[in-house]
Amino acid sequence: MPHVCTDRQYKYSEGKIYNGFQCERIEYIPDFELMSCSLRHLGTGTEFWYIDRKDANNVFSINFRTTPFDSTGMPHILEHLSLCGSKNFPVRDPFFKMLNRSVATFMNAMTGPDYTLYPFSTMNEVDFRNLQKIYMDAVFRPNLAYLDFLQEGWRLEHKELHNRDSELIIKGVVYNEMKGAFSENAQVFIQNLLNNMLPSHTYGFCSGGNPLEIPKLCHKDLVEFHRKYYHPSNARIFCYGSFDLMKTLKFVDEEYLSHHERIDNSYSCIPPQDRWAQPRNVHIPSRLDRMGASFDRQNQIAIGLLMSDITDIQESFELNVLSEVMVRGPNSAFYKSLIEPNFSGGYNQSTGFSADCKDTYFVVGLQDLKVEDFKKFNELFEQTVQTTIKDGFEEQHIKSVLHNLELSLKHQSPHFGNALLFNSTSLWNHEGDVVANLRVSEMISTLRQRLQDNKNYLQEKVEKYFSNNNTHKLTLTMSPDEMYEENFKQAEAEMLQQKVCALNKKQLEEIYENGIKLEASQKSEVNADVLPCLSLTDVKEPPKLPQITTDTIQSVPTQLCKVPTNEITYLKCLFNITGLIQEEIMLVPLFCNVINEMGTNYRDFREFDKLVLSKTAGIDFKLNFVENVENAKTYRLGLMMTTHALDKNVSDMFCLSEELLLNFKLEDTDRLKMLIENYISNISVGIASSGHLYAMLSAAGLVTDAGQLKSLLSGLDHIGFMKKYVEKTSTEEIRDRLKSIGSKVFSKNNMRAAINSSESYQATALQHYARFVDSLPNHNEMKTHIDMNMLQPSQQHYLMNIPVNYCSKSFFAVPYLHDDHPVLRVLAKLVSAKYLLPVVREQNGAYGAGAKIGSDGIFSFFSYRDPHSLKTLGAFDKTYEWLKAENEKLDQQTLFESKLGVLQQLDSPIAPGNIGIDNFLYGVSHEMFVKYRSRVLSVTIDELRTVIDKYFKEEPKHYGKVILGPANDQLDDEESGLKWNIIS
Repeated sequence: MPHVCTDRQYKYSEGKIYNGFQCERIEYIPDFELMSCSLRHLGTGTEFWYIDRKDANNVFSINFRTTPFDSTGMPHILEHLSLCGSKNFPVRDPFFKMLNRSVATFMNAMTGPDYTLYPFSTMNEVDFRNLQKIYMDAVFRPNLAYLDFLQEGWRLEHKELHNRDSELIIKGVVYNEMKGAFSENAQVFIQNLLNNMLPSHTYGFCSGGNPLEIPKLCHKDLVEFHRKYYHPSNARIFCYGSFDLMKTLKFVDEEYLSHHERIDNSYSCIPPQDRWAQPRNVHIPSRLDRMGASFDRQNQIAIGLLMSDITDIQESFELNVLSEVMVRGPNSAFYKSLIEPNFSGGYNQSTGFSADCKDTYFVVGLQDLKVEDFKKFNELFEQTVQTTIKDGFEEQHIKSVLHNLELSLKHQSPHFGNALLFNSTSLWNHEGDVVANLRVSEMISTLRQRLQDNKNYLQEKVEKYFSNNNTHKLTLTMSPDEMYEENFKQAEAEMLQQKVCALNKKQLEEIYENGIKLEASQKSEVNADVLPCLSLTDVKEPPKLPQITTDTIQSVPTQLCKVPTNEITYLKCLFNITGLIQEEIMLVPLFCNVINEMGTNYRDFREFDKLVLSKTAGIDFKLNFVENVENAKTYRLGLMMTTHALDKNVSDMFCLSEELLLNFKLEDTDRLKMLIENYISNISVGIASSGHLYAMLSAAGLVTDAGQLKSLLSGLDHIGFMKKYVEKTSTEEIRDRLKSIGSKVFSKNNMRAAINSSESYQATALQHYARFVDSLPNHNEMKTHIDMNMLQPSQQHYLMNIPVNYCSKSFFAVPYLHDDHPVLRVLAKLVSAKYLLPVVREQNGAYGAGAKIGSDGIFSFFSYRDPHSLKTLGAFDKTYEWLKAENEKLDQQTLFESKLGVLQQLDSPIAPGNIGIDNFLYGVSHEMFVKYRSRVLSVTIDELRTVIDKYFKEEPKHYGKVILGPANDQLDDEESGLKWNIIS
C-alpha cells in the first residue's frame, strides 16, 4: 500500500547526474504521498519524469508528440506498426505475443489527437525489465515492414486470395477499427466537435484516421513520419512506482538515447488556436440508429466554447471546477434549464470540460431532441448564462463540488500510476508544469481564497468565457440521414474504384503477390524464443491480501476488512431481491438509476444531492447477478448500495444512507418521467463501442435462462424491453411499482454488508454502522435462489446500421469451483493467442478477437469491429479442428504462456475499498482463490488435451450464436439447420 514519504533528505539531488540524466527538480507531493523527480537526458534533451511511490503496481511509458496534417491515420497506423517487430525482437507482432509472456496489469498503446503513448504496468520487476526492452526497441528501432503495413493499416486484396480474377477489396486492421469507431454517432459528434473547434492546426484532422482517407497513406510516408517524430528529443519518458530507478536510467541511456544527438523539437509544437471574430455553426449528418430514439428525435446539439491555454494550470483547474458547478447534478444551472424541462434525452457524451489539447474548451450538449428544439436549446443557453452572471451560485453547491474533488484525491485506485500518467499526458505534451498540476489541494485552497475575497469571482469567469464576450463559440448540430450508410458505402466503392482504375498491370501483379506473401507470413511458424518471458519462480507466490473476517451485527452478516484506506471508510450493502416478481425484477435497473435522484420525505432532491455530495462520494445502487459458483444450478439477484466517505464524515454517511433507504420519495411524476426518458436515452448510447460485450451477453442469454434474464436486465434486450414498457405504462404506474420494490427490499433480514476501513477507525465505523442497521426494518424473508435451466441452441442477429460486426458464440461448460474451470480458462488464453488473433484479426481484419470463460461457467468466443460474421463464426466452430491439428505442437512453453495470461487477471491489483469483494458477492474466499490459482499453475498438457476432447469435440448441447451488425442475406445458408432470429 502507498505510504507517506516523511524523509525529505531524498536519495537523489537536484543538479546531480545519474546515468546520463541530470536531475532538475525534486518535489514532495503530499496530496498523493509521492516524490516527483524530473530529469533530463544530457545528450538528447529527453524529459524523464519519475514518480517515487511505494506502490507495487509500477508503470512505464514512452510518449511522443505527434501532429498529423491529414486524416490518413498516420500516427495511429504507426502506433500499430511499431509493435509489429523491431531490431532486437524481429518477431511478427511481439506486442500480442508478450501479452501471454508477462503478468502485466496493463499493456497498450494509444493515439491521441496530438500524442502517441506506449504505456505498461506490472507488479513484477522481472516483467517490468522485460517489457521495457520490448517497448523501447519497438519505438526507437521498429522494423516498419511493408507487409505489416498492409496488415495493420490498409491494403487492396483479392476477395478470393488465390484467384487473380476475383474483385479487389480493402482490408486492414486499423481501416476496420476506424470504420467501427465512425459507426458510433457519439464518437462522430465528438470528433467533429474537435475538428471544428480547433481547425487551424493538427486538430483539424482525425489522428485515428478517417476510413475514406486511410487508403491515401503510403508506406514511405509512414516511415518518414517515424523518423521525424519518434526521435528521443521529441519523446517523454514516464516511470512510476517502487522499482530501482537507476537500472531504468542506465538501460534507457546506454541502449538507446546515447546513440542519438539532440535536435530541436519545435517542429512538433502546437500553436494556440487563433480566436474567432464571431461564432460559427456547423451541421453534420449521422447514421440512423436502430437501437436509438424515434427518427424525429435522433438529433444532437452542442455549444462549444474555447477557454484557457492548457499550461495555465490554476485557470484550467478553476474552469474545470466551474464546469462541474454549471453542469453536474440537479443544483447546476444547465441541469435546471436544459435537462429538467425534459425536451431531450439528457446531456450528450461531449458535455463537460476538455483539457486534452493545447487549448481547453467547454461543451454542453443534448441528445435525442427534435430539430425544432435546437432554437429552444440556444435560447435557454443564453438565458442560463445571463441569469448565472446576474444571480451567481449557491454557496453550498460549490462546496459540495469541491468536497467531492477533495474526496477523490483520498480515494485510492488500484491503477493510480496509470491514471496519473493519462491525466498528465496532454499537459506534459505542451510543456506544462505537470508537477504543479499535482498540487490539487493548493489549487483548491487558492480558489477558495479567491471566492472568499470576491463573491462574484465565478460569475466574472462565466461572463468572460460563457457569455457573448467569448466569440470563439461553436454550435454543432447533428441529424440522422437514412442514406448515411448507403452514402458511405457508395463513397467507399467510388474510392476503391478510383484506386483500382489507376493500377497498371505491374501493380495488379504486386497486389496479388503481396496477398499471397502476407497470408504466408501470417500462417508461418514464429520463433518467439527471442522474446523475454517470465518463469514459474517469478509468479509462484499469490498476492498477499489483508485478512477478512465476518461478524453478525444486529443479525446482519457483516464482512470486515482492516486495510490502509487513506482515511476513508467504504460501505457495501447487498439486499436480496431474488423473491421479487418478474415485473419488479425487470424494473430494478431503472430503480437503481432513479432512487437516489428523487429526494426523501425530509429533503427535496436538490437539497439531498447537495448534502450527499458534501459528505460522501455519492450513494450508488446497482443490480447484482450471481450464479452458484459451486454447481451453476441456481442463481440469485441482489441490489447493492455502495458509498464511501472520509472517516470524519462516516456518521453523516450512515445517516444519509438511512434517510434514503427508509424515506425515498418518488412522488414527483414529472421529474420521474424525465429521469426515465434520460435513462432510456443513455442506455442506447455506446453500443457499438462495447459491441463485443453486448454480443457475449446476448449469446449467453441463449444458453441458460439465467443468462437470458441477465441480458434482459443489462443487455440489448433491456433497451427494447424498456422502450416498449414505457410506451404502454403510465408514469404513475411505473412510480407505484418502483415504490413497491423499495418497500420490499430495504430490510435488515434480507441484507448483508461489507465494511473496509483502517484498523484505527474500524471500531468507530462499526458503532455508526450498528446504529444504522438497528434503524432498518424486518420484512418477510425472500427466497434465496432460483433454479437455473438450460435452453435449446439458437442464433440471433441484432440488425444494426453499422459497417462492421460483433460476433459471439457461447456455450455452457462448468462452474467456477469445478476442477475443469481453471483448465478451460488456460485453454481460452491459448485459443485467443494462438488461433483467434492470427485468424480473425491478422488474416480476416477484425480489430479484436478472443475467448473467455466466466465465473458463471459460460465459455464465450467474441470478435470486435469485424468485417466478417459468418467467416468468424466458422472460425469459432473450427476451434476443435485447430486444436487437434496443433495437438502435437502443444508444449510446456505454450502452456506456461497461457497460464501467465490467466495470472494477469487473477493477480491484478485491487483497490483498498474492494478487497474481499469476491468473497462478499460470490462466496469465493481467499483460500479458494489461492487453491484456484495453484490449479491454474499446475495444469498439465494431458489435462488440457482431456478438456479439449471433453468440451470441444462434439457441438455443445446448449449454445447460442449472436451477431450485432449489418443485414446479411447469407445467414441461413448454414449447415446447422438452425434458423437465425433477426431482431431489428
